[in-house]
Amino acid sequence: TILFTHDLHDNLLPFNLAANGQIESRGGYARLQTVINQQRNIDPQLMLLDGGDFSMGTLFQTIYAEQSPGLRMLGQMGYDVTTLGNHEFDFRPQGLAGSLNAARNSQETLPQIVSANVTFPVDEKGRISRSDLQDLKQAMNDYGVKPYTILQRNGYKIGVFGLIGHEASSNAPMAGVTFTDPLEKARQITDILEQQEKVDMIVCLSHSGTVEDPDKSEDILLAEKVPEIDVIVSGHTHSKLDQPIVIGDTYICSVGEYGQNLGTITLQQE
Repeated sequence: TILFTHDLHDNLLPFNLAANGQIESRGGYARLQTVINQQRNIDPQLMLLDGGDFSMGTLFQTIYAEQSPGLRMLGQMGYDVTTLGNHEFDFRPQGLAGSLNAARNSQETLPQIVSANVTFPVDEKGRISRSDLQDLKQAMNDYGVKPYTILQRNGYKIGVFGLIGHEASSNAPMAGVTFTDPLEKARQITDILEQQEKVDMIVCLSHSGTVEDPDKSEDILLAEKVPEIDVIVSGHTHSKLDQPIVIGDTYICSVGEYGQNLGTITLQQE
């Protein structure tokens, strides 16, 4: 069983929304935690994953670099893995570096971060010349950000990796880093997971998304071009899918924005 969110955007507290002809209170991490705990009582071996853009969107973003509220809350809620969305780069390399360092310095339990297609530009001597990018590289290394991680659940070995898509990366013009082609990187990572790690299942936290036109949906293209992926947690476009999009043997899952919903998918080996 996988529980998942994406595009939480620092909505730690409930918010009011006009719905069904009235004002309703939605979201909030306390409500999410309640449902997570209920599901954990049913299946203690479940995975809890997030598809990126956990930050930026409420006043909590003002303490992003100094206190890292988003990452620390994900850790307290028991998230296993998250990935970096474009909004994690909103405060430029120094902001993300500060957030990663603040989270680590809290000495609290934190989620793993997987991000496979973020690279650092280097000069002709192979060095990162910008000091802010050097700081970010060091912060990512210290936190333990890596392309993929391995989770063990119910006797199965599950590979989880993270990507940021073309449209999402275009919304991070001041990131300073280079975002390599997500399809090419996905092929490389799935090959490593299958051939070297010998995993039983592959999950991609893809901050790419889906739209109404399937020909323009980056995660549908990802599922078509990299069929080795079993589940795609699809963030960025704030899509809400009541049922997964099924492409071959790949399930694409989205649950909407701001923590209004908690996604769940259970897979069983035949």
